Amino acid sequence: MSTGAPRFPLVGILACRKERANGTTYSRVNDHLTESLLDHAAVAAVLLHTVRPEHAAGVLARLDGLVLPGSGSFVHPMRYGGQEADAVPGREYDLPRDATAAALLRAADRIPGLPVLASCRGLQELVAHQGGTLEAVPASDVKHRLRVGADGPDRWAPAHTVDVRPGGLLAPLVGPGQDPGAVPVNSQHSDRVAKVPGQAFVEATAPDGTVEAVSVGAPERFVLGVQWHFEHHTDQSPLDRAVLAAFGRRCRSWMESRQRQ
Repeated sequence: MSTGAPRFPLVGILACRKERANGTTYSRVNDHLTESLLDHAAVAAVLLHTVRPEHAAGVLARLDGLVLPGSGSFVHPMRYGGQEADAVPGREYDLPRDATAAALLRAADRIPGLPVLASCRGLQELVAHQGGTLEAVPASDVKHRLRVGADGPDRWAPAHTVDVRPGGLLAPLVGPGQDPGAVPVNSQHSDRVAKVPGQAFVEATAPDGTVEAVSVGAPERFVLGVQWHFEHHTDQSPLDRAVLAAFGRRCRSWMESRQRQ
Protein backbone atom coordinates (compact mmCIF):
# COMPACT_ATOMS: atom_id res chain seq x y z
CA MET A 1 0.00 0.00 0.00
CA SER A 2 1.43 3.35 -1.09
CA THR A 3 2.06 6.02 1.54
CA GLY A 4 2.21 8.81 -1.04
CA ALA A 5 5.77 9.68 0.00
CA PRO A 6 8.04 10.64 -2.92
CA ARG A 7 10.53 8.03 -4.02
CA PHE A 8 14.11 9.17 -4.39
CA PRO A 9 16.30 7.70 -7.11
CA LEU A 10 18.89 5.43 -5.52
CA VAL A 11 22.53 5.89 -6.51
CA GLY A 12 25.57 3.88 -5.58
CA ILE A 13 28.71 5.68 -4.36
CA LEU A 14 31.97 3.81 -4.73
CA ALA A 15 33.69 3.71 -1.34
CA CYS A 16 37.38 3.88 -0.56
CA ARG A 17 39.04 1.09 1.37
CA LYS A 18 41.00 2.33 4.39
CA GLU A 19 43.26 0.42 6.75
CA ARG A 20 43.46 0.89 10.51
CA ALA A 21 46.70 0.67 12.47
CA ASN A 22 45.80 -2.88 13.57
CA GLY A 23 45.51 -4.02 9.93
CA THR A 24 41.73 -4.25 9.74
CA THR A 25 40.03 -2.43 6.87
CA TYR A 26 36.88 -0.37 6.50
CA SER A 27 35.04 1.47 3.72
CA ARG A 28 34.53 5.23 3.68
CA VAL A 29 32.54 7.86 1.80
CA ASN A 30 32.64 11.59 2.57
CA ASP A 31 29.48 12.94 4.23
CA HIS A 32 29.78 16.16 2.19
CA LEU A 33 29.13 14.06 -0.90
CA THR A 34 26.06 12.20 0.32
CA GLU A 35 24.56 15.40 1.70
CA SER A 36 25.19 17.35 -1.53
CA LEU A 37 23.64 14.56 -3.58
CA LEU A 38 20.53 14.62 -1.40
CA ASP A 39 20.27 18.42 -1.25
CA HIS A 40 21.07 19.29 -4.88
CA ALA A 41 20.43 16.12 -6.90
CA ALA A 42 17.48 14.85 -4.82
CA VAL A 43 18.87 11.32 -4.81
CA ALA A 44 19.47 8.89 -1.96
CA ALA A 45 22.80 7.09 -1.78
CA VAL A 46 24.07 3.67 -0.81
CA LEU A 47 27.73 2.88 -0.24
CA LEU A 48 29.31 0.37 -2.62
CA HIS A 49 32.10 -1.70 -1.05
CA THR A 50 34.28 -4.05 -3.05
CA VAL A 51 32.16 -5.49 -5.87
CA ARG A 52 33.34 -8.61 -7.65
CA PRO A 53 33.37 -8.27 -11.45
CA GLU A 54 30.74 -10.98 -11.92
CA HIS A 55 28.38 -9.10 -9.58
CA ALA A 56 28.76 -5.60 -11.03
CA ALA A 57 25.93 -5.82 -13.57
CA GLY A 58 23.54 -7.18 -10.96
CA VAL A 59 24.41 -4.38 -8.54
CA LEU A 60 23.89 -1.65 -11.13
CA ALA A 61 20.60 -3.19 -12.24
CA ARG A 62 19.18 -2.24 -8.83
CA LEU A 63 20.42 1.37 -8.98
CA ASP A 64 19.39 4.58 -10.73
CA GLY A 65 22.87 6.11 -10.91
CA LEU A 66 26.54 5.64 -10.11
CA VAL A 67 28.95 8.08 -8.43
CA LEU A 68 32.74 7.71 -8.47
CA PRO A 69 34.06 10.24 -5.92
CA GLY A 70 37.45 11.70 -5.17
CA SER A 71 39.86 10.15 -2.70
CA GLY A 72 43.19 10.57 -1.02
CA SER A 73 44.43 7.52 -2.93
CA PHE A 74 45.75 7.33 -6.48
CA VAL A 75 44.76 5.16 -9.44
CA HIS A 76 47.54 2.59 -9.76
CA PRO A 77 49.62 2.90 -12.97
CA MET A 78 48.77 -0.74 -13.81
CA ARG A 79 45.26 0.49 -14.63
CA TYR A 80 46.51 2.60 -17.53
CA GLY A 81 49.29 0.54 -19.07
CA GLY A 82 51.98 0.83 -16.42
CA GLN A 83 53.72 -1.76 -14.30
CA GLU A 84 53.66 -2.52 -10.60
CA ALA A 85 57.12 -0.97 -10.38
CA ASP A 86 55.74 2.35 -11.65
CA ALA A 87 53.96 2.97 -8.35
CA VAL A 88 55.33 6.12 -6.69
CA PRO A 89 56.85 5.48 -3.23
CA GLY A 90 54.90 7.16 -0.46
CA ARG A 91 51.65 7.39 -2.40
CA GLU A 92 48.47 5.77 -1.14
CA TYR A 93 46.94 3.27 -3.55
CA ASP A 94 43.63 1.44 -3.30
CA LEU A 95 43.77 -1.66 -5.50
CA PRO A 96 40.35 -3.00 -4.43
CA ARG A 97 38.75 0.31 -5.43
CA ASP A 98 40.64 0.26 -8.75
CA ALA A 99 39.24 -3.18 -9.54
CA THR A 100 35.72 -2.32 -8.42
CA ALA A 101 35.65 0.93 -10.42
CA ALA A 102 36.77 -0.91 -13.54
CA ALA A 103 34.12 -3.61 -13.08
CA LEU A 104 31.34 -1.09 -12.46
CA LEU A 105 32.31 1.03 -15.46
CA ARG A 106 32.39 -2.03 -17.72
CA ALA A 107 28.94 -2.97 -16.51
CA ALA A 108 27.67 0.62 -16.90
CA ASP A 109 28.73 0.56 -20.56
CA ARG A 110 26.14 -2.17 -21.06
CA ILE A 111 23.43 -0.04 -19.38
CA PRO A 112 23.55 3.14 -21.52
CA GLY A 113 20.68 4.79 -19.64
CA LEU A 114 22.44 4.64 -16.26
CA PRO A 115 23.85 8.08 -15.31
CA VAL A 116 27.45 8.16 -14.08
CA LEU A 117 28.98 11.14 -12.27
CA ALA A 118 32.66 11.17 -11.30
CA SER A 119 35.00 13.62 -9.60
CA CYS A 120 38.78 13.86 -9.16
CA ARG A 121 39.97 10.24 -8.72
CA GLY A 122 36.67 9.18 -10.26
CA LEU A 123 37.40 11.17 -13.42
CA GLN A 124 40.79 9.47 -13.62
CA GLU A 125 39.15 6.05 -13.18
CA LEU A 126 36.78 6.89 -16.04
CA VAL A 127 39.67 7.99 -18.28
CA ALA A 128 41.70 4.86 -17.48
CA HIS A 129 38.66 2.67 -18.18
CA GLN A 130 38.22 4.29 -21.59
CA GLY A 131 41.86 3.66 -22.52
CA GLY A 132 43.40 6.99 -21.56
CA THR A 133 46.46 7.56 -19.40
CA LEU A 134 47.46 9.71 -16.43
CA GLU A 135 50.58 11.62 -15.42
CA ALA A 136 51.83 13.72 -12.53
CA VAL A 137 50.80 17.36 -12.75
CA PRO A 138 53.86 19.26 -14.05
CA ALA A 139 55.08 22.52 -12.57
CA SER A 140 52.63 25.27 -13.47
CA ASP A 141 51.43 28.69 -12.40
CA VAL A 142 48.00 27.07 -11.93
CA LYS A 143 47.48 25.76 -8.40
CA HIS A 144 46.05 22.28 -8.88
CA ARG A 145 46.60 21.25 -5.27
CA LEU A 146 45.43 23.82 -2.74
CA ARG A 147 46.55 22.75 0.73
CA VAL A 148 45.36 23.88 4.12
CA GLY A 149 47.89 26.21 5.71
CA ALA A 150 50.36 26.01 2.83
CA ASP A 151 48.38 27.62 0.02
CA GLY A 152 45.36 29.09 1.75
CA PRO A 153 42.98 28.75 4.68
CA ASP A 154 40.52 26.55 2.81
CA ARG A 155 41.65 23.62 0.69
CA TRP A 156 38.28 23.61 -1.08
CA ALA A 157 38.26 27.28 -1.99
CA PRO A 158 38.34 28.16 -5.71
CA ALA A 159 41.87 27.44 -6.92
CA HIS A 160 41.71 28.31 -10.62
CA THR A 161 39.26 28.72 -13.49
CA VAL A 162 38.23 26.34 -16.25
CA ASP A 163 37.25 27.00 -19.85
CA VAL A 164 34.01 25.09 -20.53
CA ARG A 165 33.85 23.96 -24.15
CA PRO A 166 30.62 24.31 -26.15
CA GLY A 167 28.75 21.27 -27.35
CA GLY A 168 29.00 19.07 -24.26
CA LEU A 169 27.11 18.34 -21.06
CA LEU A 170 28.67 21.17 -19.04
CA ALA A 171 28.09 24.11 -21.40
CA PRO A 172 24.29 24.31 -20.87
CA LEU A 173 24.89 24.22 -17.10
CA VAL A 174 26.97 27.40 -16.97
CA GLY A 175 24.71 30.01 -15.39
CA PRO A 176 23.54 33.23 -17.03
CA GLY A 177 26.07 36.00 -16.59
CA GLN A 178 28.88 33.53 -15.91
CA ASP A 179 31.77 33.53 -18.37
CA PRO A 180 32.12 29.93 -19.68
CA GLY A 181 35.77 30.64 -20.33
CA ALA A 182 36.54 31.43 -16.70
CA VAL A 183 34.44 29.32 -14.33
CA PRO A 184 36.09 29.04 -10.86
CA VAL A 185 36.61 25.56 -9.41
CA ASN A 186 38.40 24.05 -6.44
CA SER A 187 41.35 21.77 -7.06
CA GLN A 188 43.02 19.03 -5.03
CA HIS A 189 44.89 16.64 -7.32
CA SER A 190 48.47 15.61 -8.06
CA ASP A 191 47.80 13.56 -11.22
CA ARG A 192 46.05 14.64 -14.40
CA VAL A 193 44.92 13.24 -17.73
CA ALA A 194 47.87 12.67 -20.08
CA LYS A 195 46.13 10.94 -23.00
CA VAL A 196 42.46 11.60 -23.63
CA PRO A 197 40.71 8.42 -24.79
CA GLY A 198 39.17 8.61 -28.24
CA GLN A 199 35.64 7.99 -26.97
CA ALA A 200 35.78 10.93 -24.56
CA PHE A 201 34.80 14.54 -25.20
CA VAL A 202 36.89 17.14 -23.36
CA GLU A 203 34.34 19.28 -21.55
CA ALA A 204 36.67 21.78 -19.84
CA THR A 205 40.33 22.67 -19.47
CA ALA A 206 42.40 24.73 -17.02
CA PRO A 207 44.48 27.73 -18.21
CA ASP A 208 47.58 25.48 -18.40
CA GLY A 209 45.79 22.98 -20.65
CA THR A 210 45.04 20.41 -17.95
CA VAL A 211 41.90 18.43 -18.81
CA GLU A 212 39.36 19.29 -16.13
CA ALA A 213 36.23 17.48 -17.33
CA VAL A 214 35.27 14.78 -19.85
CA SER A 215 32.07 13.11 -20.95
CA VAL A 216 31.40 9.87 -22.80
CA GLY A 217 28.49 9.16 -25.14
CA ALA A 218 26.68 12.47 -24.65
CA PRO A 219 23.96 13.52 -25.12
CA GLU A 220 22.43 10.04 -25.19
CA ARG A 221 24.41 9.03 -22.11
CA PHE A 222 25.09 11.08 -18.99
CA VAL A 223 28.61 9.97 -18.16
CA LEU A 224 30.45 12.99 -16.80
CA GLY A 225 33.72 13.29 -14.93
CA VAL A 226 35.17 16.50 -13.48
CA GLN A 227 38.60 16.95 -11.91
CA TRP A 228 37.32 19.14 -9.10
CA HIS A 229 35.08 18.22 -6.13
CA PHE A 230 31.53 19.32 -6.96
CA GLU A 231 30.28 18.48 -3.46
CA HIS A 232 32.19 21.25 -1.68
CA HIS A 233 31.00 24.87 -1.45
CA THR A 234 27.91 24.28 -3.55
CA ASP A 235 26.52 27.50 -2.02
CA GLN A 236 29.30 29.37 -3.87
CA SER A 237 29.28 27.43 -7.15
CA PRO A 238 26.27 27.70 -9.49
CA LEU A 239 27.96 25.27 -11.87
CA ASP A 240 28.35 22.56 -9.22
CA ARG A 241 24.72 22.92 -8.17
CA ALA A 242 23.71 22.66 -11.80
CA VAL A 243 25.87 19.56 -12.34
CA LEU A 244 24.27 17.84 -9.36
CA ALA A 245 20.77 18.86 -10.44
CA ALA A 246 21.36 17.59 -13.99
CA PHE A 247 22.64 14.27 -12.64
CA GLY A 248 19.60 14.02 -10.39
CA ARG A 249 17.22 14.64 -13.31
CA ARG A 250 18.86 11.93 -15.36
CA CYS A 251 18.70 9.51 -12.41
CA ARG A 252 14.99 10.20 -11.96
CA SER A 253 14.36 9.76 -15.67
CA TRP A 254 16.20 6.43 -15.63
CA MET A 255 14.29 5.32 -12.51
CA GLU A 256 10.96 6.14 -14.12
CA SER A 257 11.85 4.39 -17.36
CA ARG A 258 12.77 1.25 -15.42
CA GLN A 259 9.47 1.38 -13.58
CA ARG A 260 7.60 1.40 -16.90
CA GLN A 261 9.39 -1.70 -18.15
